[in-house]
Amino acid sequence: MTCPVDHARTSLTDLARAMAEGKTTSAEIVEDCLTRIASQDGELHAFVEVFAESARAAAAGLDGERAAGKVRGPLHGIPVAIKDLADIDGRITGFGSRVYSLVPARATAPFVDRLIAAGMVVVGKTHMVEFAFGSWGTNNGLGTPLNPVDRKVHRVPGGSSSGSAVAVAAGLVPVAIGSDTGGSIRIPASLCGVVGLKTTAGLVPTDGVAPLSRTFDTIGPIVRSVDDARLVFEALAAVQCPAGTVTPASLTLGIVDPDQTAPVDDDVQAAVSATVERIERSGIRCVPFRLPHAMAEYQHRNGIIMAAEAYAALGARAEDFRFPMDPFVRRRLLSGKEITPGQYREAQQERVQAKVEFMDKLGGIDFVLLPTTPLPAVSLDQVDESVAPMSRFTRLANYLDLCAISVPIDRTPQGLPVGLQIVARGSQERSLLDLAGFVERLSTARLEKR
Repeated sequence: MTCPVDHARTSLTDLARAMAEGKTTSAEIVEDCLTRIASQDGELHAFVEVFAESARAAAAGLDGERAAGKVRGPLHGIPVAIKDLADIDGRITGFGSRVYSLVPARATAPFVDRLIAAGMVVVGKTHMVEFAFGSWGTNNGLGTPLNPVDRKVHRVPGGSSSGSAVAVAAGLVPVAIGSDTGGSIRIPASLCGVVGLKTTAGLVPTDGVAPLSRTFDTIGPIVRSVDDARLVFEALAAVQCPAGTVTPASLTLGIVDPDQTAPVDDDVQAAVSATVERIERSGIRCVPFRLPHAMAEYQHRNGIIMAAEAYAALGARAEDFRFPMDPFVRRRLLSGKEITPGQYREAQQERVQAKVEFMDKLGGIDFVLLPTTPLPAVSLDQVDESVAPMSRFTRLANYLDLCAISVPIDRTPQGLPVGLQIVARGSQERSLLDLAGFVERLSTARLEKR
């Protein structure tokens, strides 16, 4: 069966409208997803497991509810894929590894339950970096997903939510869920040319989620548009987040000083600078902004806490060399062994002070803008696992308890996506999404004129 509505190019709102008007059904949309996955995932490698039978049954049940006049909300009947670090009852949580678990989960993570309660259909689990500990998107044990922006060259998808971004960018599903501890939603969203929202820590429950860093782990959506991100965020966080109007004259945006983001790929910087110019022409005030510390310093500080907590959660596996593990991931995990309890406490105290410093420096600035990544997607053979350039701009938001989003703004002359990162104060997702939607419309209008 072929879905009469092309879900790969249709917003969630329009999919919901099409179902409400009887133009399609959840069963047809889900079947279309399953067909696309079956025909393309052998090349893309986005999915760990596909739940075809249960997805079809869930879709049929939701169509029955709709026919009976019961509609759970705007996500009723919409397919979703879940990063393979969340428990789903009866399914194995692989965590991107061959050594994490071989036993099916006995319960479902609360955030997944929230999506199911909202009417979403879970179609499968997506590939990821082993233990979510890497930003290139590589997985030497289970395979690295292919970034669909280039079907001829195997380019990195970004990590650690690699499969989720690939699944959405390739049109296999309209929504996928990722996790973000140091950029793991925003990085793959940027490299694959889709939208990725890093939520404020604590807004979406992480119970039933395999842990990397209990301080920084967050859950959020990877989608095709900002409006889609808003709908899924509402379900994940169990909040109302109605769209508002951006009033240009009332906003001040801080543009991170290029000296603090250097080095940046020339095409990436050009795209960001051009977008800032368009924003300024719209009437929004943009001012230079210097962070209290260098980007690399925030990245390093985030890494200390992350490594210490990752070792506490996963160190026993890394210590046992009988277990197969990505050697670079093992090295990252074992680095946490060197961090003493005293150093860990000091790092957490330093973070409290850093948050105060940042807020003081922010003052009357409403949002901070900077590139999501310093590079577009490179080919797999260009990856140097000993360095982590892709998270240099993203860890800031995790370290300082902020929310952030990556919005695609342009493509390089080689056709590779460029993402703009918009950062807001914690728990300000509503206004963040409002501005992100405004920027998205500016960028879309420009690209359509080409």
